[in-house]
Amino acid sequence: MNSDKKLFEIYRDEFPVTKDYVYLDHAGVAPVSLRGKRAVEKFLSEATESGMFNYKQWMDRVEEVRRSCAILTGAEPEEIAFVKNTSQGISIVAEGLDWKEGDNLLICEKDFPSNIYPWLNLKRKGVEIRVVPSQNERILLEDIELLIDSRTKLLTVSSVNFSSGFKIDLEVVGRLCKGKGILFFVDAIQSLGVIPMDVNEFKIDFLAADGHKWLLSPEGTGIFYCRKELALRINPPLIGWKSIINESDYDHVDFRLKTNALRFEEGSLNVMGIYALGAAIDLLVEVGIDRIQARVIELGDLIIREAEKRDFQVRTPKSKEERGGIISIIGNFDPIKVKDKLKEEGILVNVRGGAIRISPHFYNTEYEVLRLFNAIDEVIKSK
Repeated sequence: MNSDKKLFEIYRDEFPVTKDYVYLDHAGVAPVSLRGKRAVEKFLSEATESGMFNYKQWMDRVEEVRRSCAILTGAEPEEIAFVKNTSQGISIVAEGLDWKEGDNLLICEKDFPSNIYPWLNLKRKGVEIRVVPSQNERILLEDIELLIDSRTKLLTVSSVNFSSGFKIDLEVVGRLCKGKGILFFVDAIQSLGVIPMDVNEFKIDFLAADGHKWLLSPEGTGIFYCRKELALRINPPLIGWKSIINESDYDHVDFRLKTNALRFEEGSLNVMGIYALGAAIDLLVEVGIDRIQARVIELGDLIIREAEKRDFQVRTPKSKEERGGIISIIGNFDPIKVKDKLKEEGILVNVRGGAIRISPHFYNTEYEVLRLFNAIDEVIKSK
């Protein structure tokens, strides 16, 4: 691990935010690396100086990034569509599946609203929404099983809960869904980039994730995965010129939709955002997702130790198998006031579910974690 720490220190220079701040809110909106900044600057320079003369190179780069996204998720490139955010990816499935009155689907209690509202909207079609309860901040397999019946069409989960930091066992849940013949949707925004993902190994049918958290990319560009065998089952909620097989034949109307995930890219793409996303993914793959996960878990261990020294309650499951990069703590303090005071000191954390949420990435250091807790001590003393 010492050699890895030296590697992380080298990559730390990619994040100028570290010069002035202790940034521990990657579960919120993450900072962008110099590499991402340069990618955007390159695109803007070409767009300014050459206009459409570079269009082919831009599209070639888009396809390179699509292949990188496929490698990151264990998918095939034609199973990846670029979307503007996680909500769009979820809505593609929620609105695109052929729901019948009396069908039901399973959502999880205490999930992020993006993975709740698109599904609740299906009540208008007569779809029953069943809620898997959260027990001790966990979603249990037996509770999922209890709610499944012959009319269950889909289960949707977050790979890591945005508030508690609980990491669900996607492999076990995916195997259950496969065995029961129900579709499996994963909101992966709180894990993609920090925890290895394999949609085939985990039997995932659909996945969505924006790039602005653990992928270290700007807001507004994300990915949507649709298993190739299922693309034709999803009627695209939005249709445009790029949805069509012969997308470049502008002079003839030939309404035949693409047969893979690209049917969900209805129009012109956010090429600049895709450039930034591609640079961010290249950096993460270069460092190594396994290494990143090990480092983030290590920092999480330190956060838990420091919290327990102070008799703070750790809301996040402490088992390494049950957590991702989020550690949430509760203490004898007002979490909002503590968060605001920390921000004044240049330390960024967040508050979710009444707890301080701390979410370090691989380039953070032990010193920053200790500085965080020393600052919390000072805030409590000054009450």
